[in-house]
Amino acid sequence: MKRTFGSILTGIGVIFILFACIAFMSDKAVIGFTLTKWETIVPFLVGVLFLLVGVNLLGKVAD
Repeated sequence: MKRTFGSILTGIGVIFILFACIAFMSDKAVIGFTLTKWETIVPFLVGVLFLLVGVNLLGKVAD
């Protein structure tokens, strides 16, 4: 159960980080959203949080 939840959180984190990077580098709307350079910080931080929690959870399962 922990391994599945950790994998899901890690995947969501990667998706959020990729979305933030694409939105940061693009001047056009990304998937219907238009974000300024400063507004891309929020999905990036959420993605980092999900990624770190997911990796930490996977690391605890491996022990």
